[in-house]
Amino acid sequence: MIDFSKPSTQNTRFTANTSELLVSYTVAQENRHYEFDNVVFAYLTQGIKKIDIPSLVSLDLHPEMVLMGSTKISAEVSFPDATPTNPATCFCLEVSRESVWKTLDKINEAYGMPELIKEEKQLEDSDFYFGQSSQKVLHILYEIQKLLTEEVAFKEYWIDLKIEELILSCLQTNMRALLIDNYHQNQLLDHPLAFAIDYIKHHLHTRIDIKTLADKASMSKATFFRQFKHHLGITPINFIHQERIKKAQQMLNHTNKSVSEIGYCLGYTSPSYFTTQFEKIAGCSPSAYRNGG
Repeated sequence: MIDFSKPSTQNTRFTANTSELLVSYTVAQENRHYEFDNVVFAYLTQGIKKIDIPSLVSLDLHPEMVLMGSTKISAEVSFPDATPTNPATCFCLEVSRESVWKTLDKINEAYGMPELIKEEKQLEDSDFYFGQSSQKVLHILYEIQKLLTEEVAFKEYWIDLKIEELILSCLQTNMRALLIDNYHQNQLLDHPLAFAIDYIKHHLHTRIDIKTLADKASMSKATFFRQFKHHLGITPINFIHQERIKKAQQMLNHTNKSVSEIGYCLGYTSPSYFTTQFEKIAGCSPSAYRNGG
C-alpha cells in the first residue's frame, strides 16, 4: 500500500482474477516505460502525466480524463510538474481481453450492438480513446479501484460485475467505436476473412483488388463479398477506404507530409479523389483535419 504522507515516489499493484491495478505516486520529474497487452484504462486524481505512444498519439493526461486502449500498448511516460508538494497520483486499470470480449458477447446476444451505439458523437478511428470521460465511466473506475485496494466480501464477484458495468457504460460514450471495432476483429481471428483483412492493413499503399482478397480468404469473389458484408457490416471497398483514411489521420497528426504526399502513400493516385474520400469518412477535408477543424 502507498503511504501518501511520505514525500517519496512509490508504486504498487493490486491483482484480481481478470484485472490488475497499477498505482503510481510520483513526487519528482522522471521518465518511465510501460507496456500493456490487454484493455487498459488510465486516469489521475492529481498532477499531470505526459504520455507518448510512438507513431500514434502524444498527450497530457489530467484529472477527470481517461485514456483507454484496447491494443498492445508501448508508452513512454513522464511527470513534468511532479514535486513533493505537487505529486502526481496515477492509476492504470488493466482488464483481460477475454473478460471484455465475454462481456460484449453477452451484451450482443441480449440486445445486439446497434441498440447500444445510438450516441451521435463520432470518434476518430484509432487504437485509443482520450478525452473527458463521462462521469459514469470515471465513477465506476473509482469503484473498481476501491474494490481492488481493500478487503471486501465476495471481492472477485464484485469486481467482475463492475467490469461488466464499466464496459456497458463505455459503449454509451464515444469510447464505443474502439471497443466494438476490436470486438469484431477478435471475432474474426479464426475466420478466413482474417487473412484478407490482414492483407488490406499491410497493403494500404498499393492497389488492392477484390480477386486478391477473395483468394486470401479462399473464397469466390461473390462469396467473399457476401461474407465480408455480413461480418463487418460494410463492403470490402468501403473498408479499404476506412483503413486508408484512418492511417491518413495518423499521418496528418504525426508527420509533416503534405496532403498530396499522404494520399499517394496510401494508394490514391488523385489528390482530389483522396480528399473526396477523406471528407466522406472524416467529415472534413484533410487540411481542415490537420488544423483541428
